[in-house]
Amino acid sequence: MVETQTEIANPPTKIGAAKQLAEVARQFEMQRTGRTPESVTAVLVGDSVVITLRGMLSPAEKLLAKSPVGAAQLRELHRQLFHTSCSSLLQEIEVLTGVAVLEATSEVASDTGTVVLVCLLAAGVADCSWSDATNEEIADPPSDIWAAKQLADLTRQFETHRTGRAPESVTAVLIDNSLVITLRGGLSSAEKEMAKTPIGAAQVRENHRQLFLASGGSLQQQIEVLTGVAVLEATSEVATHTGTVVYVVLLAAGVAASTWTESKSEPTSLDSSNSKEKPDVGGES
Repeated sequence: MVETQTEIANPPTKIGAAKQLAEVARQFEMQRTGRTPESVTAVLVGDSVVITLRGMLSPAEKLLAKSPVGAAQLRELHRQLFHTSCSSLLQEIEVLTGVAVLEATSEVASDTGTVVLVCLLAAGVADCSWSDATNEEIADPPSDIWAAKQLADLTRQFETHRTGRAPESVTAVLIDNSLVITLRGGLSSAEKEMAKTPIGAAQVRENHRQLFLASGGSLQQQIEVLTGVAVLEATSEVATHTGTVVYVVLLAAGVAASTWTESKSEPTSLDSSNSKEKPDVGGES
């Protein structure tokens, strides 16, 4: 059986390193774009660091993004600019976390001007590396995570249906206006072999990105049903060293806590043979 793991956003209670990384990301964006983001948050999600920068598009970029073609051009431009200039930021992340960065990508919500940076790490980060002695605390997340469980299970079904393989585990995390879905064991043996060279790894990442863009409509519809919020943008990134696939889904607005934590209605299964019962926390599916 494949385990479907679920989580909700649970930043550390002592957020010294997170605050440092958010400040580093703010300075990085100012230096490379000449613009200061309205706000920056940095969250550790499993083996990934997710950095959200709000208010990052210029008036000209917002105008370009009003058409589908222009929005696609803008996303690709930001992705390429980030890849060519991100080395200093990745070095800072490695210093702050004590873990190597394997892959990193940028995604833009062209409707809102939010930029999300996803950095996939070689391993998990020890609490002592991420947290330090500060007196600042954040609230604990709600204990009932029904929507997260449903989303993780739907994503497992989606991935199994479109690739013929079930991921080893799936986690779904809500961070502000973004959903980060992590699928471990998402690459086939052939893809892992191909990814052993830099050119092959780049091809695997691009193939997964294009396949997700072409086939992710059903999953995005289910996300909208579960959250009650429209999906603006969605992308896929692959850590070729580990076989982990990460979906970043940018929403049009924040999700109400009651929507995320309470069972309102059952979403339609992506697999007609799947049970409609809600899974238990940490249960098998």
